[in-house]
Amino acid sequence: MAIGVGTALLAAGAAACTGSPDTSDTQGAIGTAPAGPAGQPQPGGMLQVLVAGTISTWDPQLMYVGPEAFFAQRTFVRGLTAYGTGEHQRDVEADLATDTGTPGDGGRTWTFTLREGLKWQDGSPITCDDVRQGVARTFDRRTHVGGTNYASYLLDMPTKVTAEGLEKPVYAGPTDKANQKDFDRAVSCKGRTVTFRLRDAEPDFAHIVALPEFAPRKASADTRSDKASYAVMSSGPYRLREPWTVGKGGTFVRNEHWDPRTDPIRQAYPDEIHVTSGLGESAVIQRLLNQQDDDAYAVSWVQASPTLRNQAGTDLQARLTFPYTGNVDYLAVNMRSKVMADPAVRKALALSTNRATYVAATGGEGAGTPTWSILSPSVDPESVTPPAGAGVEGDPEAARSLLQKAGVKLPVKLRVVHARSVLADKAYAALAAGWERAGFEVQLTGVPPEEYYETIEKPTSVDTYDVFRGVWTPDWPSAGGVLPALFDPRINIDSSGPGQDVGYFSSDAVNALIDKADATADTDARAKVWEQADRAIRDQGGYIALSATKALHLHGAGVKFYEDHSVGGIVDLATVSVR
Repeated sequence: MAIGVGTALLAAGAAACTGSPDTSDTQGAIGTAPAGPAGQPQPGGMLQVLVAGTISTWDPQLMYVGPEAFFAQRTFVRGLTAYGTGEHQRDVEADLATDTGTPGDGGRTWTFTLREGLKWQDGSPITCDDVRQGVARTFDRRTHVGGTNYASYLLDMPTKVTAEGLEKPVYAGPTDKANQKDFDRAVSCKGRTVTFRLRDAEPDFAHIVALPEFAPRKASADTRSDKASYAVMSSGPYRLREPWTVGKGGTFVRNEHWDPRTDPIRQAYPDEIHVTSGLGESAVIQRLLNQQDDDAYAVSWVQASPTLRNQAGTDLQARLTFPYTGNVDYLAVNMRSKVMADPAVRKALALSTNRATYVAATGGEGAGTPTWSILSPSVDPESVTPPAGAGVEGDPEAARSLLQKAGVKLPVKLRVVHARSVLADKAYAALAAGWERAGFEVQLTGVPPEEYYETIEKPTSVDTYDVFRGVWTPDWPSAGGVLPALFDPRINIDSSGPGQDVGYFSSDAVNALIDKADATADTDARAKVWEQADRAIRDQGGYIALSATKALHLHGAGVKFYEDHSVGGIVDLATVSVR
């Protein structure tokens, strides 16, 4: 998933002012978080969530991966699986299902059995058919326009080629009775057990069903009114008390029919979660800095400027966190470029890349960490560890020597394109300085961000640029959500362009490793195969990783046991408390 992140640029002081929390007590019954021992999180109170802009939807099948989706998944949208807490944040765990699924037929079928006693907020049972209904909705292209669409190309169902040359499923959603049998064959129920039949083996399917796309949906609640996108039928610990007000927000209160005995992940400590939306980014940060009244109990996923870190006193430092965003900034190398076709040139470019100046120009250590792998720390925590003999500043002199020994005529003309911004312009100028010391003659082209991906995915881009700026965030924390999407030409390159393989990387050896990983059931063994594939792509010069980017989050002093989630990228609402 390629994304851009906005930042609230503030350099204001902080004046703490805390309000008085509610001191009422609650017990660990259905719909209520259990009380903990002294010194541990306690149930009760109201958590404030401050949101910049408007919430786009609360419909799980319309949500893409990001803060809004993760908020929903920790509060009112449960899936067959979900990500753990604390030391197990990167682990996919059983949620509505009794386990993380049973693969069969070499990974082409997956079965999940629902826990007993699961209920919707109206007290009705959550059933296998509700899971089917949720997945079926993703095939309706009239309404499913914003979420992920893994079901449509993973499930073993008939397809057709559209006028645009795209292969899409014939089945068109719950109202398509003519092709219902195709969906029934691909997603079937037997009691509390749902079975998915896939076209090809997918060892990461337990991760994929953790996406909101695969969340259950109660058919009777699946209306088509204008307000349906914000209607909430909760399967989690909170329900919406009153209809959501677009641009203003709403309050989530305890779902009386949520049973914590069926939920091993969500502790759900606050009694209420009040969401205020429609704010400006600067207004959010200022409110968190000032902490007036209930804002002392507030969290947000708005990113503050990294410069705030250097200005913060001890009190403010305690309220700042710097989680990895999941994004990796990287350079995609055009393998079809006359210049970059030479392996010596690709190696020299990588060797002369100064990651330290790039990170400094984009905001410093609070904004990112130099990295050598396109796999983010949420996928591989060791990705930010320098390889043996590698330095963050690069080695332009060694790169120049390499070019000269290879007989490459200097200077080497290098055309680099990136999305234009104040920080990006500085960062690429810093990179260019190192490259030029190595013997490159660099031509930088900045493209407006809204035009960037359209520009680089054109078939003509291969003749125009040698190096492309890239940003990637995996939809799930596995190399399987990164390497095939970016470097497998078999699913990317066609007559319309390179797709996400913008550098036209193609390697039979890497393709074989991708296939081997997909056919490897054991998680640890599969991770080793992915590591081999990643190293092979880097060794061939397919990409140059630059920075594992970070966010700066600020929360109120009244928020207890605050922890950013390494996969969700925001505060973990499953464990946070205000007591």
